[in-house]
Amino acid sequence: MTRGHWGWIAGMTLAGLLLRCLAARGGLWLDEAWSAIFAQEVATPAGVLFAINHDNNHHLNTLWLQLVGPDAPPMIQRALSIVSGTATIPVAASIAARRGPAPAIVAATAFSLAPFLLTYGAEARGYAPMLFALVCAIAIADHWLGDPATRKPATALAIAALVGCLAQATMLFGLSILALWVAAERVRRSGWRRGLTDTVALLAPAAMVAVLLVALGWWAATAGGGFHIGNREPHDWTKWLTAMGHLVDGMVGPAVILFLLVPALWNIRERLTLLAAIACALPLLFAALAMPNSGAARYYAVVVPPVLLFVATTLPLAWQRPRARFVASAVAVVFVVNAAIHDSALIRNRRGDPGRAVATLARISPRGAVVSLDYARSSAILTAAAQSQHYPLTLAETPCLPARFHFVERDGDAAFPAEPRWCGRAYREVARGDPAGLSGTHWRLYAALR
Repeated sequence: MTRGHWGWIAGMTLAGLLLRCLAARGGLWLDEAWSAIFAQEVATPAGVLFAINHDNNHHLNTLWLQLVGPDAPPMIQRALSIVSGTATIPVAASIAARRGPAPAIVAATAFSLAPFLLTYGAEARGYAPMLFALVCAIAIADHWLGDPATRKPATALAIAALVGCLAQATMLFGLSILALWVAAERVRRSGWRRGLTDTVALLAPAAMVAVLLVALGWWAATAGGGFHIGNREPHDWTKWLTAMGHLVDGMVGPAVILFLLVPALWNIRERLTLLAAIACALPLLFAALAMPNSGAARYYAVVVPPVLLFVATTLPLAWQRPRARFVASAVAVVFVVNAAIHDSALIRNRRGDPGRAVATLARISPRGAVVSLDYARSSAILTAAAQSQHYPLTLAETPCLPARFHFVERDGDAAFPAEPRWCGRAYREVARGDPAGLSGTHWRLYAALR
């Protein structure tokens, strides 16, 4: 690694920061908005930790939203994810740098541009800080696996586990993948007895932290009347396959994965290849067990860093072989084009930008407006947008108050009314939003004709 190599990594880190700032514009979408409402309702950090017994409470993110306040601009509300998502880039590059300059540069580029990481690195949820903690844990474990005679970094891994689990509960999946990886690598190198002993000694403190946090969460949920899940869907193969498509497309694109399967055979003894193989078993396990919500790509977020690190080490290896150089070039081009298409769509679209609904209300009715809702859950979207724009918004208490404006939100491809009419009044559409990508809110704002 030379100064020029690190300069490239610094440049890609700055590019990743710029992209995340551009993608962080627009009003909070449904899940982000409810996190902001939860932060206001409990009022204190203790309330965030023990009183919000809901799967949409990503603790570190909710604490940040509570700190900056409900009237902060959306980009400030998303700053924790922007910073942690950006910081993940040089950490990933440092892991790949142990394999040489080319893997480091590829890793920095992949982690900067990957649409999946850009999406969750620019929204007010806990996935970006969780992935940062996971990549730090991978870096710590990989460094020790390279020289297992050195002191075991058990404390550092425990800290990464604490931060990751507080950021987002799917860190538990990441810790499981990490434990299997360390065990498999140590058993392969030193045999069963020594390998398992080393794995337990390395990961026992991190496991204790995870168990303690789960126990505290269980206690808080029991004391607070139970744990609530915002959306629970049974396993569906069609939705699972769709999620796999979103996951692959959000990482490197399907063509890249197919191209890299053959070069992976040349790199089979690389530790990061083993890590990626173990990580890719997670969605298959979810499907085999018919787990609920298996059709949500975000639940497999922990798969993304191992796969990108695998790409970073495999692609330069393919480039070194004259017969595979064309394939390596094609993979790089496909990845950049795929990322450019998805990233530009996210930046332009702003997850449907519910903030435009309030901006439209402010233009039509500058002194304030009363809005009725199709779904009560939509109240968080408009409330969050109105607070950040300091607009005097009133939400109708019942659907059939004579509200001048009506807000409709839909999941996925559900249809909006062709002839909008509520409570005997005809309406016309005055604003709309449809997200492009992995997250966002489909919505329409209607105004009464009379």
